[in-house]
Amino acid sequence: MLGELVRLRPPEERDIIRRAELGRKREINLAFGGDLEADVPLTVDEARQKMAPRPDTFAMWTIASADTDDFIGVTNLSRLDQDNRSAVFAIGIFDPDRLGRGLGSETARLVVDYGFNRLGLHRISLLVLADNHRAVAAYHKAGFEVEGRLRHTLWSRGRWHDDLIMAVLAEDEA
Repeated sequence: MLGELVRLRPPEERDIIRRAELGRKREINLAFGGDLEADVPLTVDEARQKMAPRPDTFAMWTIASADTDDFIGVTNLSRLDQDNRSAVFAIGIFDPDRLGRGLGSETARLVVDYGFNRLGLHRISLLVLADNHRAVAAYHKAGFEVEGRLRHTLWSRGRWHDDLIMAVLAEDEA
């Protein structure tokens, strides 16, 4: 799938190597609810493990730059409920130099379009830390609406954090 900013394509070995080079960045780790005090390197084996799809993942893509095809992150759909035509969206952008440029919003729009128009889904949902304002704004731009709050779902950095439940429906996109 190709957008103006990103290309979503199957993961390749070179993406695992680039993921290892990027390591675990403190800024990104904090947005995911981690508590790193500094950037931490990743081995290729650790990167391979982190990029492996979970058993409930049924569609996974590398997020690459539309112009250079360089690895930026990963995105997926998981927890397919065929009876209710729903799935869960997830995204991880691991290059801090690419944050805040609209890549997450465009990726979400491409995956939502795929889910509704290619898979026939009716609902795509996600969980996001309530204090990850950059991600919440990106999801809003992609059509997701806040449906609720799960209180105190994560203990990190000496305090509790809430998750927001966000979703987009096929009829919202019509």
